[in-house]
Amino acid sequence: MATRKTRTDAWGADLPEETRWRIYDELGALAFGEDAMTRLSKMCAELPSRAGWYRFLSRMRQADAERRIEKIAQSVAEAERVADKHGVKAAVLVETLKTLAVDRAMTGDDTAAQKFAAAAASIWDRAQREREIELKQSAQRTRDEQLRLAREKFEAAEKRLAAVQGAVDSPQLTDAERVAKIKGIFGMR
Repeated sequence: MATRKTRTDAWGADLPEETRWRIYDELGALAFGEDAMTRLSKMCAELPSRAGWYRFLSRMRQADAERRIEKIAQSVAEAERVADKHGVKAAVLVETLKTLAVDRAMTGDDTAAQKFAAAAASIWDRAQREREIELKQSAQRTRDEQLRLAREKFEAAEKRLAAVQGAVDSPQLTDAERVAKIKGIFGMR
């Protein structure tokens, strides 16, 4: 949504941001009239024309939509942080965000609904990628362990072969001693 630049002489443009939000939050639902202008005169010195008031409300509605979207993004980030801290599964968080998206769509806030749905999809995608990485790391650990065991078996077999070769080549052993030594090397007593 492209926002138009506000004229510097537009009513409310020179008000501090905090004052603009206070006016909008407290009086934004009021139509131009004596009640609105009486309450507005307590908040600022200069009162707007009818057209100025409605242009102000229009600008603030756009800014409010952006503010709500930012709050949603902050809420989603906070929810992710809390979920991670307390071990809440991504699926639960995704379902919650989907429910919020449906709720916002039902109330007519399509922008917020899209943001919640996009956040749910993003979290789900991230959880899937993390799960894939975990599976790959687990598979790699299994392969590494299998390789380590195979290496240990090979080294043990080499040591037994060297010991057998030493027994066979030893001239001071008799044939009976040689056979007994070889049986001992292979654990055959």
